[in-house]
Amino acid sequence: ILNSHLLRYNSSPKFEKISKHFKQSMLISNRIDLSVINLTNLRMLEVVVFFVLTTFTLLVFSDRLKTILSGKLEQRRLAQISKSKHQHISSSSQSREKKEGKGDGKDDNDGDNEEKIEVSSIHIHPIKSLRAISVQNATFNGLGLEGDRTLMIARPSNSSSTSNANANEFRFLTQRQCPALATIIVSLPTIIKDGKQKKKKSSGSSSGSGSSIKIQLSDSSKKEKVMVDISPKTLWDNPVRYQAGLWDESVEVVDVGDKAASFIQSIIVKYNKKKKKNDGDNDDDDDDDNNNDNDDDYSDLRVVAQLPNPHRRVDARYCPAATVDTLGRVPKVSLTDGFPILIASEESLQELNRRLEHKGKDTISMSRFRPNIVVKGLKESFGEDYWKAIQIGGIHGPILHIVKGCPRCKQSCTDQMTGVRFDEPLETLKDFRALNARNKEDVYFAQNVVLQPGSEWKGVKVGDPVKVLTKGDPIWDIDAVQAE
Repeated sequence: ILNSHLLRYNSSPKFEKISKHFKQSMLISNRIDLSVINLTNLRMLEVVVFFVLTTFTLLVFSDRLKTILSGKLEQRRLAQISKSKHQHISSSSQSREKKEGKGDGKDDNDGDNEEKIEVSSIHIHPIKSLRAISVQNATFNGLGLEGDRTLMIARPSNSSSTSNANANEFRFLTQRQCPALATIIVSLPTIIKDGKQKKKKSSGSSSGSGSSIKIQLSDSSKKEKVMVDISPKTLWDNPVRYQAGLWDESVEVVDVGDKAASFIQSIIVKYNKKKKKNDGDNDDDDDDDNNNDNDDDYSDLRVVAQLPNPHRRVDARYCPAATVDTLGRVPKVSLTDGFPILIASEESLQELNRRLEHKGKDTISMSRFRPNIVVKGLKESFGEDYWKAIQIGGIHGPILHIVKGCPRCKQSCTDQMTGVRFDEPLETLKDFRALNARNKEDVYFAQNVVLQPGSEWKGVKVGDPVKVLTKGDPIWDIDAVQAE
């Protein structure tokens, strides 16, 4: 194409005029011997044009290209590490089998002192801040675990329980402001066809012709229920949309209807009335967090869903190069606080509970921290702080990158069955998990995780082995965590 344009341009009077002026300027400057210049040499022009365009492209996109290239190199390096580790496991296993066959009775690990880590539980939260669902297996998609936190509760930005109001029409509402949300049960998405229900398969967003995808909301007694249609087509066709504030971000969400909003509002009001009755007029009760919303009827709350194919992405400051895609973009995320996956270890919870027992206080369950994946088998508590890349389920399993610790708020003090709020575990975590030199008020439990490109639509199940590919220094928040 370039040659054809240059040939046409070379034969034009305009080119001859430019060529004449160019030769004159060269003679005046006396810098170049015109006898060796051939302005009609298309090859030379091609080289010059290519050089200029390449230089311009590199200057404009150099940082992104560096990130993409370094990311590809890191992905290749992790693949080699994975292959090496799994080959070592295979050879160690064969060696043990041979020695067992000889009957020498010796326990020989062939120098393999690595931790035997595995997935112990998996949890999905269909609606942000409502009760979690424990599952035996799950599938990763481009937003994290499929079906996790794709809906949330929102209120108008001028409501009494929302803060940091800005230009957004609505703002997210969680257990931080409304502990009663912990008592509301939500189901996994279900395909409804011809009035019959069947579990939704992990095959993307399509529900098929003549069918819909719905979730069920129910109270703690499961006597009151309501179904909510979250089919992609239904969401796309719904014109009732808002800009909702989610921490410092603004996300476009779609309203899923009055039935869902009224149902959740009624449960909250009943919960608060019951609690107020049980508390009575006890003026000695200093726990303001348990009583500050008893007079709020939450009549303005809405249940909203993230639109299919969302544009929200994680904070690039924490993402290693291996997590960017071929266009240099960091991973997308659903309506989580910031990152798609939260991982915690049973050993870390055991250490926390040991400290609680030492103080004469009740132990707590892992549900307080609302993780997605829980693992066990670490040799030391909080060993996950030092992980950088892990692989779940074998050499072809998904690779996950640990990006930063998760700062804890008063939501971790809320019982996930009753909605009752306590002082712990924040008080005890302050004793040994205030690790951020920038802000000693932040305490950390569990780690935020993002997927490596290519791990989408791979599965994870309870019992899967977890292989730590790389380790490094822990990462904590760059900015002070907002209290909301």
